Amino acid sequence: MIKVINKLKGSDKLLHSKYGNIIFIVIFLSALIFLPIVKSLLIAAILLGIIGLCKELYDKYIKKTFIDWWDIVASFVPYPIIKYINK
Repeated sequence: MIKVINKLKGSDKLLHSKYGNIIFIVIFLSALIFLPIVKSLLIAAILLGIIGLCKELYDKYIKKTFIDWWDIVASFVPYPIIKYINK
């Protein structure tokens, strides 16, 4: 558990969590207009994963850095938890 917590430290993880949570909520609420809650949650989670993966692929191939899988994980973790970890 300590290893996971250490991997979620850093200002980059804060940004991924903040914007990931915003994207998740926007997609969820948009889907909720047309679909039931469970399907809306599933669609929001899948699309957030795809968006996070695309962002990491952009980092690897355009910015010539590396894929940080913990950035994708951070996008799913609620912002207050990441904020608490980074204190």
